[in-house]
Amino acid sequence: MSLIDLFLQRRVKLAYAHRFQPRVELLEERQCLSVAAPVNIHLAALAPTQVKVMWNTAVGVGGYSVFLWDGTNAVLKTTVAGNIAAVTVAGLKPNQVHWFAVEAFDFSTTARSAWVSIKTHADAITAPTSLRVGNITQNQLGLAWTNATGATGYRIYTWDGVRSQLLGSTTPAVPAFTVKNLTPGITYYFYVQAFNNTNSANSPWVSATTPTFGLASPSNLKTNVLSASTIALSWKDGASETGYRVYRWNGVTGVNPVLLTTLAGNTTGYQAIGLLPGKTYWFYIQAFNVTSFANTGWVSATTLNALALQPPTAVYVDITGSNSVALSWVEPARATGYAVFVWTGSYWANAVTVSAGTHSVPITGLVAGRTYRFIVQSFTANFAEVANSSAVLVNL
Repeated sequence: MSLIDLFLQRRVKLAYAHRFQPRVELLEERQCLSVAAPVNIHLAALAPTQVKVMWNTAVGVGGYSVFLWDGTNAVLKTTVAGNIAAVTVAGLKPNQVHWFAVEAFDFSTTARSAWVSIKTHADAITAPTSLRVGNITQNQLGLAWTNATGATGYRIYTWDGVRSQLLGSTTPAVPAFTVKNLTPGITYYFYVQAFNNTNSANSPWVSATTPTFGLASPSNLKTNVLSASTIALSWKDGASETGYRVYRWNGVTGVNPVLLTTLAGNTTGYQAIGLLPGKTYWFYIQAFNVTSFANTGWVSATTLNALALQPPTAVYVDITGSNSVALSWVEPARATGYAVFVWTGSYWANAVTVSAGTHSVPITGLVAGRTYRFIVQSFTANFAEVANSSAVLVNL
């Protein structure tokens, strides 16, 4: 006998015994129905270790269980109420495919969805920056770079003319690598790959040419910070060179070193000027002759922070006529110009503006018998900084 036959037989008996109660019978009939499996299962990878599981809710469901397949068994990850349609599952492995199923249940029955899968994100990582070459000799050179975010190690690659070849590896504790067994007079190309358990990121390529035999690089290269805009370089003269080239790099990834100047042989010093205050610069010296060249390693130095703009000093006013005077002053450092102001009785009016290098101006059109007050203001480009002198008085 089928379930439907049993249900109808029970309904007939209840009709005679209890005068037939349709609402109760209908309720009992509805409770015999099973829950349906969740549909429209949707997955979203939120992070390398997190996946959001979403589905459509259904009427009459007591709750939902979310399962993760571990390769052998369905592992229960969480259970939520029947009005919840999304959960976030954490603690997953990055960069792997994970399978999920959602099971609906009530007091007596369950129904599980089909399995669906998604691949979690790889661990975040950035590429090494500021990759540079230094300490170049005929047979070896040094690579150095700024550490990447999220890296657990670095691989160093070179180009053999056909493909990239792995040279070696190092850790974030040592963001540098020495390349050995090179051939003199050959141009080599390199890049550094940051990596972790699930991801990697490459720096841009850099290149360097090993010098040929017969020329030694300058030695004992040193820096001396002279001011906010000047760094002095000094080195020990080599042998067989006909000159030196001075290179500067600003530390910006993708920007090549700049040739500052070419000097005669036997030169042992140079001053790099026009630098920005409080900024770090890198330098190297290249010795050269007709057939070869040889580079020093990189050295770096940071310029001094600029001092605040000072006002003109020793401001002096000299009477040159019944209606005129001449103002003079001593110029401060860094000023790009000067403005002379006269007091009108209610505000300071600009009488004249001159450029740096000017330290005296005539003022005409004054009224005899009056007392005048003047100040001289120094300023930098676009009036980014200004500084006023003390006022000076004159009686005509």
